[in-house]
Parts: sequence; structure tokens; C-alpha cells
Amino acid sequence: MKKLLVSLTALFAFFGCQNKQAQGAEVKVPNQTIVFSTNCKVINFDLDNKKVVWEYTSAQDEAGNRNKFDFDETTLYMPFESGKFVALDILTGKEKWVYEAGQIGMMDVAVDASGGFETEAGSEPYFLGQPLQYQDKVYTVTTGGGSYPYFVILNKADGTEFQTEGIETKFNMYQPVLCQENVFVNSAIYLNKYSLRGTPTSYGMYDENTFDSPLYTQMRSNGETLYFGEEDGKFYAIPFNKDGNVKGDNDDIMDPKNNFKDNLSIYTWRYQSKEYPRLATSFESNTVLYGKTYVVNVRKADSDAQALIGLNAKTGEEQWKYVLAEEIVNWHQSGEKLIGYTAKKIFVLDFDGKELATYPIAEEFKPLTNIEETKEGQLVFLTINGVTAIDKTSKQAKVLIPYEVREEYHNTAYIKYFKN
Repeated sequence: MKKLLVSLTALFAFFGCQNKQAQGAEVKVPNQTIVFSTNCKVINFDLDNKKVVWEYTSAQDEAGNRNKFDFDETTLYMPFESGKFVALDILTGKEKWVYEAGQIGMMDVAVDASGGFETEAGSEPYFLGQPLQYQDKVYTVTTGGGSYPYFVILNKADGTEFQTEGIETKFNMYQPVLCQENVFVNSAIYLNKYSLRGTPTSYGMYDENTFDSPLYTQMRSNGETLYFGEEDGKFYAIPFNKDGNVKGDNDDIMDPKNNFKDNLSIYTWRYQSKEYPRLATSFESNTVLYGKTYVVNVRKADSDAQALIGLNAKTGEEQWKYVLAEEIVNWHQSGEKLIGYTAKKIFVLDFDGKELATYPIAEEFKPLTNIEETKEGQLVFLTINGVTAIDKTSKQAKVLIPYEVREEYHNTAYIKYFKN
């Protein structure tokens, strides 16, 4: 079976998050800053003075690292596949603490023709995702490193374990999401809910409660409603009350029909595109929630054609559709725009689905990361030659800060822009 290898960190979408913890993190930097994570490194670039400010290396992760960081006002929280987890000062790169868990190297994961994940033979990572920081805790999920997977809570102050809880599967590649002061984790066909202290909690539904298809998209939340999708191309919105329970018309926890598949009254809406009925099997499994719009990436069942579709977050109705004949390699929210690229071009959209600009991609300036827009409107990203920017007038790319970046089979390098 022909398989498309995917980079698993790219399965986490960090930009555009509507969660309260992300909105509240305002980082104060002296200069425009790009923080870049790839393989065993995290690097801070000063865009104004065009230099490297600091570089952090995890020697045991030289083979690769497909995790992303989360951050608060002063600190980056960065997991590595080896089981190492560090808190770094954003301005200096100094270690605030180090948490050491399991082991062991990299695990290959493939997407088959039907969009399903398959693990390749070889060692498995311990962390393979993006953490969630909120209040005085950091929430993350492990793949188990070849052993049992866990939902893990660390104390932000010193990196000590606050709580660990076993989880059903090792397919934990997505950032946990906060909704109604509960933490949600999608683990294959399971949608798990935990209190802020790490206790598994009920939905007010029948206990044996799963989905038919794995939940292989990054979940989003506006604080009261959870938005997520299945591998088979269905997307859902579930509102929760202040106790974190569903609002459906069946509250009988002993009724086997009171589950995610049969009790449809719990959903605000359910959606599947007729023209693009499958979840896109690209390097990204991203969704974005911004204001009243929820954006998903889907594909046709019988071709490589893909689309970004903007849904009304309240009703689930299609608002717009941006269609491409080829795979979208990477797309994210940057400010009030959606920026992504295929193998041939970079595209910029607004949240009405209007195409604002496109830029051709030359081989020597092929993006290896997501693309961010600076406060001056420059598009910046990493290539094999370093930090690169596109001039909006000439549409030409140039290297701002030379820095050798190794192009990997799994291109999962990641950047975050902070303005001063």
C-alpha cells in the first residue's frame, strides 16, 4: 500500500487558537523575535538586528524532534521525543527546569490511502505533541515510548509531576484543549475529559462512549463549545454547561444509547462536505477557530484536490471555500490571516476566504516551517538557508538571517513570531 509519511508535530495546530490560555499570553520582547524549534534545537532569532540571540540543544534528540512548544508571558514549554521536557526563558534561553521521563528516539507514522495512521517498525518517542500551559500547570500527553501512554500534569514552577493518569491509546499527537475549565484530549476514537487537577470526569453520558472514526484533527474551543473532526471527514460542535457536561436531552447515564453516536441532541451542529468528504491527508491536520469562523482542511475522495472551508462556528453552515488542485503542505493562522503553501505557491487568505496574495516558491526558498506575518506585513519562515522573508512588492524571497537548517524526511520545524 502506498503511504504518505507525515510529520506528526505538524498535526498540532498552534496558531489561531481561541482557548483562553493562549489569548492571555502576551510576551514582551525587546525586538521582533522568531522562536524556531527543529530536531534537537530551539533558537531565538532577533529580526531587527538580524542575529541569533540564543540557541538551546537537547543532545539526546539529535535524530529528530516533532514536538512544538507552548508559552506564557516569560517561558517556553518544550517537550522532546526522548522524554525530556524543558522550560526555557524566552529572552535568554536559560533552563528554568528539566523534566526527564521515558525514552526513546523516533517513531515513524504513515498515512495510508484511506487516511489512517500506521506505525512503522522501530523505536517510539515518549512525547509527540504540543503541551498546554494554563494557570500554574502544564498539561501534556505521552505516546508511551513503547510502554503505557499517560496524561501528565507538571507544575510550572519547578517541572515536578503533579498528576499522571493512564490513557487508552498511544495516538496522542494533539495539543490538549481547555473548555469550561476542563481539559480535553483526543486519543484515536476516544474523547477524554479531565478536571484541572487531572481527574477523569464524566460527560453525564453512558460510560462506554467512543467515536467510529479516530479524531485526527486538532480540537478548538471558544471556552464553552468544543470543535473537532473525525478521520472520515465529519466535524462537530459540542457545547458544555458550566460543569463540563453535555447539554443533550438524555441525561440517563445507564442508557447505552446516550453516547456520542446515538444521542445527536448533544451537538450544536454536525458537518461533512459533499464535494470534499474526507479529512485532508497532508502534513497538516489543522483546524482554526477565529471569531465566528471555523476553518477545516478536507479533500476529495478520488483525487488530490483539497479545500479550506470556512464554516459558521455557530451553525456549521459553509461560508466560503478555497479550492486547490494539489496538497496543502502547511497552513496556519497568523494574526487576522490564514497563510499556507503547496509545493508550488504560498497563499494568503482573510477570514472571509478571499485570496489576498499568492507567491511562487523557488526551490532554494522552499519553506520548511509554517509562515508568519510580521507587524510590517513581511512573510517570514525558515528555509535550508535560514530565516527568509518575502518582499510583498517584488514577490521575491531573500534570506534575512543565515542559518543552516537540515531538511528532514519529516519536515516538522516550527516558528512563532513575537512583536515588540
